[in-house]
Amino acid sequence: MAKLSDLKIDSAAIADGVIVPIEEIPGLKITVRGYTDQFIDAQNRRLSQAAEKFRGDISRIPNAIRRQINAGLLTEFLLVDVQGLYNDDAETDPVTLDQFKTLLANPDYARLSRACWEAAALVQSGAVTQAEHAEGN
Repeated sequence: MAKLSDLKIDSAAIADGVIVPIEEIPGLKITVRGYTDQFIDAQNRRLSQAAEKFRGDISRIPNAIRRQINAGLLTEFLLVDVQGLYNDDAETDPVTLDQFKTLLANPDYARLSRACWEAAALVQSGAVTQAEHAEGN
C-alpha cells in the first residue's frame, strides 16, 4: 500500500543541490540541483527559440545545437560544484568548476555531461537522499 510520505520529494535538495558520487567514474562527486521551475522555464524557452529555425519543431533541432543548449542549462541551473577530478595523474591539479563547465559543451567529454544529467535526475527523484539514509542505517 502506498503512503503519502513515499511520494514526497525533498524540495530543499532540489533547490540547493546534493553531492552525488558518480559510480561510473570512481572518486568523482558532482553537486547538482534538481529540475527547478527556473530550469524548466529556461529549457522550454531555449528549445522553443532554437526550434524557430526548424518550423517550430523541437524534434528537428540538430544534436550539436541541443548539446550547447543542454550544456548551458547544466552550467547555469543544475551544476553547483565538482570534486575528485584532476588534470594530472598525481592528483595535485584539481579540475576547477569553471573548467568542468567548459568541458560539458565538448562532445569529447559527453560522459561528464551524462553524469551530470543522471545526478540531477537522482536528486529530483530523491534517490540520493534515500541512499544516504540507507547507508546510515
